[in-house]
Amino acid sequence: MAETDSPTQNVRAVTRALSVLSSFSGKSVQSLAEVTNATGLDKGTTRRLLLTMMSSGFIAQDPASQHYRLGRAIRDLAANVADDLDLRGVALPVLTELAGDVHGTAFLSVYDEGDVVCLDRIHDMKGIEVHWWAVGGTLPYNCGGAPKLLLAYQSPEEIERVLRQKPAALTPKSITDPAELKASLAKIRERGWELAIDDVALGLSALAVPVRGRDGEIVCSISIAGLTPQMVARNRPVHLARVQNAAAAIERRLKGVGRS
Repeated sequence: MAETDSPTQNVRAVTRALSVLSSFSGKSVQSLAEVTNATGLDKGTTRRLLLTMMSSGFIAQDPASQHYRLGRAIRDLAANVADDLDLRGVALPVLTELAGDVHGTAFLSVYDEGDVVCLDRIHDMKGIEVHWWAVGGTLPYNCGGAPKLLLAYQSPEEIERVLRQKPAALTPKSITDPAELKASLAKIRERGWELAIDDVALGLSALAVPVRGRDGEIVCSISIAGLTPQMVARNRPVHLARVQNAAAAIERRLKGVGRS
């Protein structure tokens, strides 16, 4: 049976789409011919890519001239770039020190409409490196320290919306019952941290705490992960105070950003 969606084909399609987007650098609008010439693609392929990206909001078309321009989705993404870069830059030295202190892997993550995205991952060479969460990757909302922690701080309406999605069962320890998960989220919010034991990978645990911005809102989470015996003692997180201190340090740095 022929393979219709091979990894090579998928990568080529993404590369071509990115070349179309890149062709708009320094140009507000382009005709189909101009995009075709800029990318080196044939006319049919270029048209199909433009139409596909129009359906996703990344490309828009002027109905009168039939010329193309970048769509609203690009502007929405661009609006978040500077903040994420600033957040990573502010957090990096704190995360690096934290990973070294606990001899583990430290993560920086943000909430994005039901997904929790890893913005950065720092590993201390003296400890075990946790690979379960790549930079730019997401974890299920019911698994891991940061996903549950960040979901716990969302509005009741957002929590209800997310809980209607089918939960994942990455290990037998993953909480998949909605009522149990809802109760767990309430407890997380009350105590201000989450210790996730063996629910992403057996033998590994994660501790997550929130980071607040200037106005007291939750802007991100920092977390650490490592072998469960090194992370947990008597069902309590071993490094809680250290991680909370790191979060406080990032909060102080965030409040200082932009001050003259």
